[in-house]
Amino acid sequence: MAFGAARVRVSPVLERADRVVLKIDFETGVPPVRLVSETDSVGVPRSPLRPFPLGIDDDGCLVEASFLGRHILIGGNPGSGKSNAMRVFLAAFAASRNVSIYGIDPKRAELAMWSDRLTGLVLGNEAEPTIQLLSELLGEIQRRATLLAESGRSVLDISRETPWIVLVVDEWAELAAEGDTKQRTLAATLLRRYVSLGRAVGCSALLCTQRPTSDTVDTGTRALLTDRFALRCGDKYQAESILGLGTFEVADFRSALPGRALWSDGGPARAFQFFEVADDSVSGLVCAGYRAIGDLVIE
Repeated sequence: MAFGAARVRVSPVLERADRVVLKIDFETGVPPVRLVSETDSVGVPRSPLRPFPLGIDDDGCLVEASFLGRHILIGGNPGSGKSNAMRVFLAAFAASRNVSIYGIDPKRAELAMWSDRLTGLVLGNEAEPTIQLLSELLGEIQRRATLLAESGRSVLDISRETPWIVLVVDEWAELAAEGDTKQRTLAATLLRRYVSLGRAVGCSALLCTQRPTSDTVDTGTRALLTDRFALRCGDKYQAESILGLGTFEVADFRSALPGRALWSDGGPARAFQFFEVADDSVSGLVCAGYRAIGDLVIE
């Protein structure tokens, strides 16, 4: 502490029992660590109720949480690790039973790699297929709301018949961007209704953007996203648009490592490093989940 060190790590020297190696870090943060698949040795999928791992904090401790019934926002500048953060969530969803994943990928870049595990996928920013998918998901929400009303319960149980639905949007700011003003407005309205109505009936959203400002994303929808992850941002105003006012200090963004994020669920933001999911590991993560639960998703 006297020399301003953030962390001192001690490791043995295997060749000499009387020596150790000290590694002194003068900056807060940990290097990326590769994600290990959560499926067990026989490919049995995990429960969607479990906490799943996100990364490692500055003390080297595992960061994990359960996100059933919660909406997620991931934002950060290009090169900040946004796509990798999305992969960490996708890996957990793919390895879970009774989880149905839908995707909208306006950039046609990321979600195609996960297509074998997705129940529905729109590639591109055309308006009509985007509106159609969002409309179908809203119809499913209404169907589930009817089931709840008939059963006299307030929360829907996750099962084979009513799996947890997760809608993943890779670049929120480009949603239905090729449509006219009326179509873009309709798509934004449908997404906001999905987020607003979906939580009680097992429908969540994971929205990612590299342009989290009020002139590119719908602020009404953004206010409904309970868990927010800010990666490297251009300025404090972009960070505030993701996390909210008063949840972080500007110094929290001092590390420039891709994948380092601040996570706020409404309170003070917590810093950690997302696990790393490389391109060559995605196919294994997709197959592990798809083989186990591909027949359980809804049509």
